[in-house]
Amino acid sequence: MITSIINHQSKIKKSLICFIVGMLCLWQLSAQQPNKNIRYDSYHGLVMAGYQGWFAADGCESNRGWYHYGFRGDNASIDFLPDMTEYVKKYVAPIKMLDGSDAYLFSSFDEETMDLHFRWMKEYGIDGVFMQRFVNEVKRPSGKRHFNKVLENALKAARKYDRAIGVMYDLSGCQPEDMKVLEDDWKELQSLFLLTDRNQNPTYIWHNGRPLLTVWGVGFNDNRRYSTDDVSQMIARVKQDNKVSIMLGVPYFWRTLARDTENNPALHTLIKNSVDIVMPWAVGRYSNNNYASVAAGLLDDIKWCSDNKLDYVPLVFPGFSWGNLKRNTALYNQIPRLQGDFLWQQVAGAKAAGATSLYVAMFDEIDEGTAIFKCANEGNLPLFGEKRFVGIEHGLGSDYYLWLTGEATKWFHGTHGYSANKPARTHTFKAQENPIVRHVYTADPSAHVWADGRLYVYPSQDIYPPRGCDLMDRYHVFSTDDMVNWTDHGEILNSSQVPWGRKEGGFMWAPDCAYKNGVYYFYFPHPGGTDWNNTWKIGVATSKSPVKDFTVQGYFADIDSFAMIDPSVFVDDDGQAYFYYGGGGRCKGGKLKENMMELDGQLQDMTGLEDFHEAAWVHKRNGIYYLSYSDNNRRANRMRYATSKNPLGPWIHQGIYMDSTDCDTNHGSIVEYKGQWYAFYHNSVLSGRGNLRSICVDKLYYNPDGTIQKVEQTGLKPKPKN
Repeated sequence: MITSIINHQSKIKKSLICFIVGMLCLWQLSAQQPNKNIRYDSYHGLVMAGYQGWFAADGCESNRGWYHYGFRGDNASIDFLPDMTEYVKKYVAPIKMLDGSDAYLFSSFDEETMDLHFRWMKEYGIDGVFMQRFVNEVKRPSGKRHFNKVLENALKAARKYDRAIGVMYDLSGCQPEDMKVLEDDWKELQSLFLLTDRNQNPTYIWHNGRPLLTVWGVGFNDNRRYSTDDVSQMIARVKQDNKVSIMLGVPYFWRTLARDTENNPALHTLIKNSVDIVMPWAVGRYSNNNYASVAAGLLDDIKWCSDNKLDYVPLVFPGFSWGNLKRNTALYNQIPRLQGDFLWQQVAGAKAAGATSLYVAMFDEIDEGTAIFKCANEGNLPLFGEKRFVGIEHGLGSDYYLWLTGEATKWFHGTHGYSANKPARTHTFKAQENPIVRHVYTADPSAHVWADGRLYVYPSQDIYPPRGCDLMDRYHVFSTDDMVNWTDHGEILNSSQVPWGRKEGGFMWAPDCAYKNGVYYFYFPHPGGTDWNNTWKIGVATSKSPVKDFTVQGYFADIDSFAMIDPSVFVDDDGQAYFYYGGGGRCKGGKLKENMMELDGQLQDMTGLEDFHEAAWVHKRNGIYYLSYSDNNRRANRMRYATSKNPLGPWIHQGIYMDSTDCDTNHGSIVEYKGQWYAFYHNSVLSGRGNLRSICVDKLYYNPDGTIQKVEQTGLKPKPKN
């Protein structure tokens, strides 16, 4: 009896174990499968990009040579180049890198390419893409074969990564009879791919209860051979039995029938009778300088659509460059990206106007330089004879525009904390040796330790490619808690945010930062006029945070503008703040009022300094005030210092505490952190150019009498000066 019970219990345990194991296997299997239940039922709240998919490579199975790369002799059709680091399948390109090694490119025809691109969309949070189908291409066997394979791979990747996908027909170059080509191709896609079958393609985008089909290129006044009526009739046939919703790609000034748009009311009739979404083409219609005035009609566009019970999707793009495509070197960076400022200006403008969705042009368009996917950086581009390629701006990752588009997606998904101010991207890195910052050129480091226990560095930035020091701009902040692991907190201020600043921008030279009564005060030199050398001012921006949200409050008034550079602020133990500045051999200092933005009395000369050039910095140790600065040693500034018992002197010169680096200039700061004193400075060892500098730090030691021992420069060795 007991044996029987034991055997029965054993069987129950085995059954239970088998059941649990089976359930775990089913769970693991389901976790490996794509989410079959995901649905994109509306364009509302989505950020989608256009996807060209037209690139082929010599040797790929598309058999179209270097299609759309356009390599012929010493010509090419692309301005930007993809960052090829993550591609599994790649092809040797007919260009060479600077070191003579092979350059590589991808083919859109390859499944591996499509998988990677859709993985990026998921990683960076972009909702999906509209796959371009060029009617002029798909009416030819080679084009149909290419774009069918691209779409097949894209549908597979969209299912795998749960990304929205739609089809967009481009009518460019079409004849009236090609409307039938579009109709037949759309029917063929249903047969080939069960395109709008929600079980087969669950992530295909729908809108207003029907699959969304996009037709682009209607109403433009550029002498197209087909008419608005041709398109209207075609759409009516495609929409038979109410099977699809339509998004129509129209000219930018579609509502007023002006400028890039035919003066033909048939466009409005088509939109009102047959269209669900209006998407105007904005590429090339404005730049950063005139966006606000050109895009002023956004509100009226959206209202027009709302009044007619239509949806509206504005287009944004990162920039524009087609110098190689047009064989015109003046067209490189025709609409500059401005490190994402231009893209974010449009995103914020669309949001402010009440838009609920975005179309981003484009994911992979490197012909006209609008790509947001990973592109090669400036400084890491192949040789191209007397022409050139354009890269992602120095200091930004090759993925920067994917990241920024992902931030826009979060905003349109309803995430709080976004505004017209472009979000700062935090970047962490290790600094085992000098220079400590290598992903961006930085100079003039001002180091401080704030109450949170971290050390912060506020440097200037040398912009690549340089033009003397004219282009310096875009202040970043770096911090650490162990002098090895660093964070780049991103950009905190640029010249375009200075209301009184030089309209041409640039000239954002050595800054400093101070803290008092819960506010961080950021001091920066910048000219107020085109005649930069005679219009210098010291601006002040404030924030509650040491690394973001700085707003320019104004500038110091009633100070001689000559050589008014290199501001430095020292806050004494009793809370009194002192302001210093100086260049051109003159150094002045004085007290600040409690508001930290006005002088309390007159500035006075700092007397007793020997061979002063610029870069004043004051720190205090054991009751002694130290004023350090760079000297006039020709083309190789050294760092000197003087001491005093008073923060405004008179000063006693003590000597040189740092010899020259490989750079013409030097500019430093001295700070104590966790019981160790450090000297910050810059050199040009990474670039070999005196206007592309890199900040460094080394330990600093004092003698028993309070004098400073000469700092030993460590890290990558600069070339010695003659």
